[in-house]
Parts: sequence; structure tokens; C-alpha cells
Amino acid sequence: MALFICAESALAAAPDEGTHRPRLVILDVELTGDLGGPEFVAQHDARMKMASARLRENVSRTGLYRVVDPAPAQDLINQLESQYRYLHDCNGCDLDIGRQLEADQVLVAWVNRVSGLILTLTYEIHDVATGQTTASKTFGFRGDNDVAWTRAIDYLVRDQQQSGR
Repeated sequence: MALFICAESALAAAPDEGTHRPRLVILDVELTGDLGGPEFVAQHDARMKMASARLRENVSRTGLYRVVDPAPAQDLINQLESQYRYLHDCNGCDLDIGRQLEADQVLVAWVNRVSGLILTLTYEIHDVATGQTTASKTFGFRGDNDVAWTRAIDYLVRDQQQSGR
């Protein structure tokens, strides 16, 4: 069973009803921290792909954003990934992806694995025009397994929906 602990508050208010839905690019979920060794690489790669797809699908279903497919910017993403270890920590390179895709905002998310039991899921939403962080939150969860990661993604989306962003 996963346990969720909110560690950081959101930075932006919910959009007014009737306003346009921002175009949001959701970059792939990244993994940082104690990766557990080479025997976990395949598991973690599959888990990050699953979490990324689930995040995009579930955020799209909320109706808060028009989720933009990142695939047309894959060449740029590949180039940036060859230059930076993490796109969530690349001094704004994620904004270049957002600009190429004509998005209003970019969501970066990463799981920090402290151990096989203790993990956190963090997300930030960056405004493409200003470079400012409009929302940021960290959730603690327990268990480096598919069920725990799925619940963490679901909780993130549910929290976004409840707060209106």
C-alpha cells in the first residue's frame, strides 16, 4: 500500500472558468537518487514509460489542459538528453521543447528513489513565455513497484484536479 505525504505547496491559483485551457507538454517522468544497481535498469525504464503515459492520459482526462504530444519534438528531446542528465534540472531547456511545440506550459516530473521503500514524486509546471514555475508539489510514497508508482501518478493528477491546476 502506498502512503502519500505532501511536501511542497502549489504556487499558482486555479484558472477562471471559461478561460482557454493551456496547452501543456508533459515530458517523460525521470528517475533520480539511488537507482538500485544495474539489475533494476529494465524495470525502471518500463516503469518510467508506464508512469509517463499514465500521467499524460490522466491529465488529459481532467480537462484542465490540452495535453500536447511531445513526439514532434523528439529530436530536440534526444539532443537535450544527450547534454543534460535530467530535463527537470537543465536550466530551462524544457522551455525550448515547449516553444517548439507551441505550448503554454511544460510539466516535468521525477521520482527520487531514496531506497526500495522510500520514494518521492515531484512535479513542476513551467510557463513557457516567462520561465516561471506556476505549480510545484512533492508527494512521498512507499514501494518501488508498479502499484506504488501508479498510485503516486493517480494521486498527483487527483491533487491537480482538486486544486484546479
